[in-house]
Amino acid sequence: MLSFDCVVIGSGAAGMTAAVYLKRANLSVALIEKSAPGGQMNNSYNIENYPGFKKIDGVSLSLNMHSQVINTGVDYKYGNVLDIENFGNYKVIKTDLEEIKCKVVIIASGRVPRKLGLENEDMLIGRGIAFCALCDGSFYKDKVVAIVGGGNSAIEDAIYLAGICKEVIIIHRRDYFTADVTTQDKLKNFENIKIKYNSVVNTLYSNNNSLSSINIKTNDQEQQIAIDGLFLNVGYVPDTKYLINLGIKLDNNYVIVDEHMRTNVKNVYACGDVIKKEIYQITTAVGDGTIAATSAKKDIN
Repeated sequence: MLSFDCVVIGSGAAGMTAAVYLKRANLSVALIEKSAPGGQMNNSYNIENYPGFKKIDGVSLSLNMHSQVINTGVDYKYGNVLDIENFGNYKVIKTDLEEIKCKVVIIASGRVPRKLGLENEDMLIGRGIAFCALCDGSFYKDKVVAIVGGGNSAIEDAIYLAGICKEVIIIHRRDYFTADVTTQDKLKNFENIKIKYNSVVNTLYSNNNSLSSINIKTNDQEQQIAIDGLFLNVGYVPDTKYLINLGIKLDNNYVIVDEHMRTNVKNVYACGDVIKKEIYQITTAVGDGTIAATSAKKDIN
């Protein structure tokens, strides 16, 4: 069984920051990731509020951070964490590939996209339903797509897809968007973007196991719309299922931490989008990762 001073779970902005700080403190560090490095940053095609970059896409920022992690000497491992066992002075992390022993754990597994909870939704994911416009938008070139959501990410995705697709329909349950004004103003530049306010998707229709149309309810009226793709951007849920046996205190499945990013379990810390806090941004995730690593270093010493 491999052994490290610290294991970081998740390679988003918080996890990669924590790993770099820990490695620079001359500790042995492993970083476990079940997907691509960068987490939700990879879904942003245009980032304009990260210090040091006037504008950068999420994939490039993720790769820059990942390169720094590797160059620092962090042991990067792929795997899906299934469970964490607490043996007091050490923990054992069980993934679908191996078991790893460590003194401290930093939880930075972030959040996963929220689903609509509709019949056949899971079956249609990857068959017309998607969560990342930047990743899957090219499959719908010159086609009709819809986006569910009204925040910054949803509006940014709509703008991106408008440059690729024949038509983009934004479906939002309120009569106003929660995206910032600057982002909303960009919608005026696209004639192929249509907006359905006060609307929800309540039925998914398929043909040959692929999405063919949706039914939306607008106030008291319903309408069936033929589309080729549906992008869901209705928020996120924390990725914390693997913490059930560890006894971590959660609030609506978000990890509860103190100002030092310590959880209620000794030598277990959490940072980034997985924790209960008010602001979820790349900049705050980086700060969380710094604090978690600093706390872990102090406690190990």
